[in-house]
Amino acid sequence: MADARARTQDRGRELHWFGFNRALVVLQRVALLIAALTALVPVALLVAAVIGSRQSAWTVALVIGGGFLYLAVSGAVLALAWRSTSMAMVVTTTGIEVRGYWIRRWIPWDQIAMIESSTHWYWRRATCIHTHHTLSANGERITAAVTAYQYIFWRSEPYDARARDPREHLAPTRAAMDAHRRYLRGEFPAAAAGTREGAW
Repeated sequence: MADARARTQDRGRELHWFGFNRALVVLQRVALLIAALTALVPVALLVAAVIGSRQSAWTVALVIGGGFLYLAVSGAVLALAWRSTSMAMVVTTTGIEVRGYWIRRWIPWDQIAMIESSTHWYWRRATCIHTHHTLSANGERITAAVTAYQYIFWRSEPYDARARDPREHLAPTRAAMDAHRRYLRGEFPAAAAGTREGAW
């Protein structure tokens, strides 16, 4: 987390950070470690028991192969769950960083055309960033999944009237839109650095 903050500061002064509550992240990671041990120990004991019972080579190979397949699938699920604990949207004076399940995207302000709330059926009201169309590339639509409505309690944001109203933008989207407007007004110097101004 500290390394990520250091990289963000190189990209300007951090204005807002939106991610999962840190206490919940710690609990989730502890639970994932326990789940990993729970998945590993039974397989290791089963393989050891089969080898020790002098079963046929075919049986041993079948058990070991099944064990590796089980661990591969379990490991992929646990890795995805672990990765999800670091999801965030960071708004700085030089752009927005979106940290998703698999990718991390840095979008400078000069590439951002518009910011709005997502209308996706699952990522409801998440912050959606539209980039400019250029001669060399089409514009993109980048959704910060961590800012979706269903994660509002995980982010420890106030569940007030604006949060309950489906017509309103959620706090992360409002913050990103406000920062974009400030950039368009020329409030952010090119060499901004320092500590963040605020976060939810």
